[in-house]
Amino acid sequence: MIRDDIIKIRIDIVSEQQHALSLMLASDGAIVRQGNGDLPVEEAVFDGQIDSSVFNTLVERLDDQLFAYASVYDHPDKTGIPLIYSVAFLDNQGEESFFEFRFATQTADLGDLLPCFDDFISQAVHLTDSWYQQQLVKS
Repeated sequence: MIRDDIIKIRIDIVSEQQHALSLMLASDGAIVRQGNGDLPVEEAVFDGQIDSSVFNTLVERLDDQLFAYASVYDHPDKTGIPLIYSVAFLDNQGEESFFEFRFATQTADLGDLLPCFDDFISQAVHLTDSWYQQQLVKS
């Protein structure tokens, strides 16, 4: 997979078996979002359209070499509140690249890959937050 072929991004954060964030972005600006990654969980789910530049900005943050490491990473030391970060990419050929990180709030030594995805997820939340907040106000 290469970043220029990505047409859809799916991000999920599960904490204490609750979906703290569920976010889908498509290259055409389609968006579905629930939550912001924090507890307590925001239950409202909204879908709509945003400027496709948000999607493009996120994809530009990716390095093509990253996709060679797509896998499930289950950290052996899950001290604290269990967390699961999932990030999936779909390309224009229907191929999927999936990353899942299972760790906890006090897990030490997270390696190099998880901080990269933590930053990616934070940017996705930040870039879609004004749209999400507007939807919360409307509801």
